[in-house]
Amino acid sequence: MNEQIRRQLQSRIESFAADVTSILQHAMADAVSGAVRTGGASKGAATSASLRASVSNDALLREIGKKPGQRIEEIAKILGVNSKSLKAPVARLVKAKKLKKTGQARGTKYRLA
Repeated sequence: MNEQIRRQLQSRIESFAADVTSILQHAMADAVSGAVRTGGASKGAATSASLRASVSNDALLREIGKKPGQRIEEIAKILGVNSKSLKAPVARLVKAKKLKKTGQARGTKYRLA
């Protein structure tokens, strides 16, 4: 198998696994939060809110590609999610060299690599 194809497949697999992990983490956090609030077990671990909080890497890349130079808060608002839920996926995309960032802290802006 061509090395470039192998790398692309590996990248897609890692992105998929990261997305599934994020969904499960949100679902578990919601379940624990619900159990703490009610003093018992939650009625459903995977709520629609936790599933909506997850954003695919493709959706992130598409949005950043439409308007390069956005801050994470701006991207989150457009995608309808909490900016904290984008920190890990954005960091993975920067590490995978699919995104470039400029600036620091809240002034960090992102564009396609």
